[in-house]
Amino acid sequence: MTPMPMGHLWNNVGSLMATAMFVWAIIQQYFPYHLRAHIERYAYKFLGFLNPYITIIFPEYTGQRLRKSEAFTAIQNYLSSRTSIRAKRLKAEAIKNSKSLVLSMDDNEEVIDEFQGVKIWWTSSKTRNHS
Repeated sequence: MTPMPMGHLWNNVGSLMATAMFVWAIIQQYFPYHLRAHIERYAYKFLGFLNPYITIIFPEYTGQRLRKSEAFTAIQNYLSSRTSIRAKRLKAEAIKNSKSLVLSMDDNEEVIDEFQGVKIWWTSSKTRNHS
């Protein structure tokens, strides 16, 4: 059995991705919402078997009064020393009633950290709430 050349492998991956995107577009266009929700749930379960990573999202603001999340602030403080040496893009924010600045990751920036032997990818991104 001869190995498949790398070009054929990428063609197959590209075709598979195009097919998946086409099928998903058809599902979103023509399937009712409640049926789409079931398909989406099972698709995420299937993709979970293929992806060994865990994603945890910490929103910056919580509650109905949009208070700043204590968990987000703690993570921001933890990462402030690490991001200043490892990140390529930083944003600076002034602290209330102080002349000092806090450096944090800019949007769509990623920093790799290690905690107790576990590699962690911290990313900063912005999402908009449509409501």
